[in-house]
Amino acid sequence: RDCRTSASITKMATLYEMEPDDRHRFPKVTDDDKADHLQKLLRNRFEVLTGYADMKKQTAEIEKRFKYYDINNSGTLDFAEFDAALTEMNLGDAPKSEIRALFDRYDANGDEAVSYTELINGVFEVQPHPLAQKESRRMLENIRAQIAKRGGLNGIRSLGRSFRIMDDSGNGKIEPEELLYGLRDQGVEVERNEVEQIMLHFDKDGDGNVVFDEFLRALRGKMNQRRKNLVKLAFGQLDKTGDGVVTMEDLMGIYDVSENPDVINGILTPDQAFQEFAKVWDRDRSGSVHLDEFIEYYQDVSASIDNDDYFELMIRNAWHISGGEGQFENTANLRVLVIHDDGSQEVVEIQDDLGLDVNDFPAIRKKLFMQGVKNIKKVEVASAM
Repeated sequence: RDCRTSASITKMATLYEMEPDDRHRFPKVTDDDKADHLQKLLRNRFEVLTGYADMKKQTAEIEKRFKYYDINNSGTLDFAEFDAALTEMNLGDAPKSEIRALFDRYDANGDEAVSYTELINGVFEVQPHPLAQKESRRMLENIRAQIAKRGGLNGIRSLGRSFRIMDDSGNGKIEPEELLYGLRDQGVEVERNEVEQIMLHFDKDGDGNVVFDEFLRALRGKMNQRRKNLVKLAFGQLDKTGDGVVTMEDLMGIYDVSENPDVINGILTPDQAFQEFAKVWDRDRSGSVHLDEFIEYYQDVSASIDNDDYFELMIRNAWHISGGEGQFENTANLRVLVIHDDGSQEVVEIQDDLGLDVNDFPAIRKKLFMQGVKNIKKVEVASAM
């Protein structure tokens, strides 16, 4: 498959260099930073609407608006309903990315919906989300950057495995010393004030232990909709029956390890990357992978990739999804030279080449025919051109 990957290796390496090593020297202003201002405006709006009344009356005002915009009476607000509520309060002019950042901040359990309790806690900062404080955001960014540098794309996934091994009681908690050990095992060094930030947000019961799943959820953050759509598109390439399940055998048989960014950048050998990829799947040993497991895996990967275009190229090349534009266009799919009956020639991309043997010319011809390429006299693969 070397003939498919040389161009993509060059392209992805170039994209990887788009993230300068000193990007943390001058922290960029993020949507979360801007959401701090939106949070203050929202809090101030409820104060104004209630004539600067006490928290009880402000809470009643929030409950009234919550029920009004909970159109389907689900007991929660999805993003569209949340956005509509802010628009009605004259806060909808903020960029959608900032509104989304505030929504994610309020969505404490990460279920893509904000409950009444989450909204109250968020507006009044009763139980501040880690993203609600700049110091906590910087702490998470620092840890995330160190994990990505040392552990590659599977660093957060590996950290989670370490925590679960340490959790002898199975209650989802670990002691601060175990947390530090797990982080250091991934090459992460944290300052004392960062440990204090972790305990502040993730010692939910005040018993001196860290709820590590919540820590990992905050560390990985959420994939934006563009990335999530790409992940779903990739799974659709694999799920030929449309039942939301792919067998491990099929998954491992078609994964193109040569397109793994850690392989391209020399962090892992192809064999190491393949073994790492195999270890993160099939936690319940069922021999199959479901869509939610697939999305969860790429949430961990996404946390280590700043650039949306780079993420798109990685997904397209790893799962041979045709498309993309310019330097982000898929380069992994097989290209063949088609010689027609009239002597004319054209280079054609095989749009669905997952699992395709480059030496199986009858299968290649069939793929070309399905794509509408006709009057084929001869086909040559790239390496033969």
